[in-house]
Amino acid sequence: MDIICASICYRGYAEDEVAATLEYAPQIGYRLMEIHGPLIWSVDAAHAFDIDGMKTKIDASGMKCAGLYPPGWGGQDTADVDVRAGAIAKCVEIAERLGATHLTTSGAQRRTEPGALDRVTACVREVLQRIPAESQIKLTLEPHHGNVLEQASDFQTILDAISDERVGVCIDTGHFHASGVDTLAAIRQFASRLYAVHLKDHLGTVSVGIGRGGLNLKEIIEALQAVDYQGDLTLELEVEDPENLPRYTEEAYFYLKGMLGLQL
Repeated sequence: MDIICASICYRGYAEDEVAATLEYAPQIGYRLMEIHGPLIWSVDAAHAFDIDGMKTKIDASGMKCAGLYPPGWGGQDTADVDVRAGAIAKCVEIAERLGATHLTTSGAQRRTEPGALDRVTACVREVLQRIPAESQIKLTLEPHHGNVLEQASDFQTILDAISDERVGVCIDTGHFHASGVDTLAAIRQFASRLYAVHLKDHLGTVSVGIGRGGLNLKEIIEALQAVDYQGDLTLELEVEDPENLPRYTEEAYFYLKGMLGLQL
């Protein structure tokens, strides 16, 4: 297991969070990064993404792109599902060309919208039809507090409906905590199709710097090791004091490396 620095770790601190990640994260010691944010998260942005230009920037930084955060799964109606599926399929192409291994995003709607979960399932199916059968990019579904993808039962419903093992779950420690989900139980439940982890620390529903909240991150990491999780841990910081993000991102690197027993 290694630590991925998601570009959200510089959101609100820098105008261009991806550029800031490529500049500052390798100076701390991070080797892996993920592209989140406005460069990729909307349908229009996904289709306009400059793959060659971004690859040049990533290569120059010495980092490796591990994943992307595309537009959300599902949509408000059939037409929206179709458009979003096309954008996510485009992100699979981007991921392959950048050498990434996975896409991770939450649902496009809140859980109160009628039929929202069915539209997530339809969107995933449509993406699978649009991408090459030989593609090995993992498509992971992430929980957000209040989102159509929130409770463990939401993910189980989709995995029961879609047998393709490229489709799996991202454990988000912060959003599961905020929604009252037992993260350790979810790790065990989805172990065979667990392809990504978004690591946060929280005080209640508020995201804080790693090691500054109430989550037992050591217990979570031990649970991942116990189920032989083969992926990495993506650091996400969604704090209310973004002016401190460079310090929090550096603190997290040393805190988590030490917890994982990795050489600094």
